[in-house]
Amino acid sequence: MKHKLNKPPGKAGLQGHGLIMNISREALTWFLVLLACVLLSFPQKLRASHQEDIEAEIEARKEEISRHKSVLERLSAREREVYSQLAQTEDRLDEISDKLDQQEQRLVELQSREADMLDRYEKLNREREKTLKRVKGLVSDLWPIYLESRAQGLAGMDEWAQLDRRISWLQAVHQEMNQALSLLRDQSRELAANMKELEVARSDFESQLDRVNNLKDQMLDKKLGFVRELQEIRAQKLAGQELVEEIMGVIDSLNYNLKSATIDRDMKSFQGDLPWPAQGRIVQAFNPSNNPPHNGLSISLSENAPVRAISWGKVVHNDTLRGFGRVVIIFHGDDYYSLYAYLSGSNTSIGQEVEQGENIGTAGYYPQINSHGIYFELRFKQKPINPYQWLGKS
Repeated sequence: MKHKLNKPPGKAGLQGHGLIMNISREALTWFLVLLACVLLSFPQKLRASHQEDIEAEIEARKEEISRHKSVLERLSAREREVYSQLAQTEDRLDEISDKLDQQEQRLVELQSREADMLDRYEKLNREREKTLKRVKGLVSDLWPIYLESRAQGLAGMDEWAQLDRRISWLQAVHQEMNQALSLLRDQSRELAANMKELEVARSDFESQLDRVNNLKDQMLDKKLGFVRELQEIRAQKLAGQELVEEIMGVIDSLNYNLKSATIDRDMKSFQGDLPWPAQGRIVQAFNPSNNPPHNGLSISLSENAPVRAISWGKVVHNDTLRGFGRVVIIFHGDDYYSLYAYLSGSNTSIGQEVEQGENIGTAGYYPQINSHGIYFELRFKQKPINPYQWLGKS
C-alpha cells in the first residue's frame, strides 16, 4: 500500500482540528477506561460444548463423505464392468459386421449363380420345347401309320422286303420317339432340380441373413443400453464428486472454526500480520509528535466501502462520538483496542463477538480529509500505538 502524506493544515486549521481531536481524545479515553473497568475478561476460546458440537459435526460430515465415497467406488466398479461389457459387445458387433460382409459377398455370388441358373433354365426350357415339338411331330407321323397298320394288317404287303423295311422304319421311329421322350424327362428333372436347389439356397441365405441382422439389432440394443448406463453412472459420479467436494468444503470451514475456537488469540502473537481495516489511500499517517498529534491513520475510501475488523474481538462501542462521527470500538483482550471512526453505518451491536476480517461497517464522510474514508486507531492500555507495526505489509 502506498502511503501519501498530505501537507499539514494551516495554523487556524490546526488549532481547530487540534481542539476537536483533544476533546474527542478525552471522550475516547473516558470510554476506554470505563469499558476496561466493566470488562472482566475476554473469551480466548469458544466454550467446550461449542467445540464438541463442531467436532461432532466434523465427524458426521466425514462419515457422510465415507458413505458417498463408498457409493462412488461402487459406481466406479460398475463403470469398469460396463466398459468391459461394452467393449465385448463392440467386438461382437465387429464379428457380426464381418459376417454381414461375408453374407453380402455370398449374396453377390448367389445372385450370379441365380442368373446362371436362369440362363440354364431358359436354355433347357427352349431345348425341352424343341424336344416336345419333335415328339409331337413324331406322334403325328406315327399315328396315321399306326391306324393304317391296324386296318390293313399285313394284307397290303406285296413282298417281305417291303414289310421288313416298314418294320425297320417303325422301329427306328419308335426308338427315336423313346429317346426324345427320355431326353424330355431328363430335361424336366434337371430343370426341377435346378429350381429346387436355387430355392433352397435362397431360402437358406435369407434365413441366415435374418438371423445375422436380428443378432446385430440385439447387439446394437445392448450397446445402446450400456452407453446409456455409462452416461447415468458418469452423471451419478459427477454429482457424487461435487457433493463430496461440497462436504469437504464444509469440513474445511468447520476445521477453521474449530481451530479458531481452540487457538490462542493473543493479540500480540499477530503483530505485523493483522489485516488492514480497508484498502484505500493513506491521507495522513500515524504521527503522535505532530501538532496536534495524529494518533491513527486517515484512509481515503470510496463511499460505503466495506470496513473490516483487524482481529477477533468484542464490540464494546457502536455509536456516535463527538469529533469522530459514528465509531465502532472493538476490545481484543489484554488491554488492546481498535477504533474505526467516520462510519456511515454499522450492523454490529455492543457485546457482539466478531471474527478477524468480518465486515463491521461502511465508510462515511470524513470531514477532515474532505472525502469519504475512515479514521483508524490502535490502543494499548489507553495509549495509541503505531498501526504500521501491527498491520501486514499488503
